[in-house]
Amino acid sequence: MFPIHRIRKLLALLLPVLLMLLAGLGVLALEQASRLGSSELWLMAWMVGFVVVLPVAIVVLAVAGAVQRRHRPAPIIPNTGVKIPGAGQ
Repeated sequence: MFPIHRIRKLLALLLPVLLMLLAGLGVLALEQASRLGSSELWLMAWMVGFVVVLPVAIVVLAVAGAVQRRHRPAPIIPNTGVKIPGAGQ
């Protein structure tokens, strides 16, 4: 059985390939719908929006959140353990 970090690395390498394949299928579906007419094209655009764009957006937002959690800005006021004089007056 694989340790969890190896599985995560494998999925991280496989995810961009799967997302590109999904986007390619979406473009192919839009191309075929454009041959049928404008109403079919709009319907397929909505479908591609939900089937392709939302999963890609979820992955992008998850990666952005992970990057944001790793980046910790320096505190403005260093914690010295003493109270600020005159703060409660």
